[in-house]
Amino acid sequence: MRSTTIRSIPAVACLLLATSACDREAALDVRTFSLRYLQPSEADQLIRPYVYTDRADAPGLVTAAGGAITVRETPDNLDKIARVLAELDVARPGLRLHFQLIEADGFTNSDEAIADVEEELRKIFQFEGYRLAGEAVIFATDGAEFSQPIRVGPEDYSLSGGVRRLSEGAIRLQRVSFCCRENGGGLETSVVIRPGQTLVLGSSPTDGASSTLLLTVRAEDVPGPA
Repeated sequence: MRSTTIRSIPAVACLLLATSACDREAALDVRTFSLRYLQPSEADQLIRPYVYTDRADAPGLVTAAGGAITVRETPDNLDKIARVLAELDVARPGLRLHFQLIEADGFTNSDEAIADVEEELRKIFQFEGYRLAGEAVIFATDGAEFSQPIRVGPEDYSLSGGVRRLSEGAIRLQRVSFCCRENGGGLETSVVIRPGQTLVLGSSPTDGASSTLLLTVRAEDVPGPA
């Protein structure tokens, strides 16, 4: 009887360990979260603190496919992830970019179309006068690229770039390029701007260098999609 009891202890211990391991495996669940506005890469960064991929016995896992992410984690962590995504996967404001091409030369009269920026231009440059040569209004969203032609007299110019939202409301205008389609030249720059702010991006001589074109931009937030 004593020897039977001794032999049965390891068997019971193995059974308990196996049951415990099964319980730990069973504690993980898999849930798929559909994304409306966040990119999968953005969502992945946001939920990483709740996904324990280095858990020895039952590691968490995140996979992305299309407009959704699938997560394997404990139920309580999945609930936390659901709350994070519900708070952050929302419509973000779009952006209205008002570009103005301002011709700088020996003009004596003021142009009312650029009255809000002419005073600032006179603080920066020493041209005698300024007048509006062309403009473009572009509506963009975070991460979007834009491209639009602008007609300046007999010449066609090309305006392009990208938009990226930064922290605290700032916006990076990336690789903003402005050039004449026929003669080339122009400018290319990247700047950080805030909604409500107007910036002078740079200058480019017109054909024959008889005058100079200044490119300005004003950024405004617009409501995002419902």
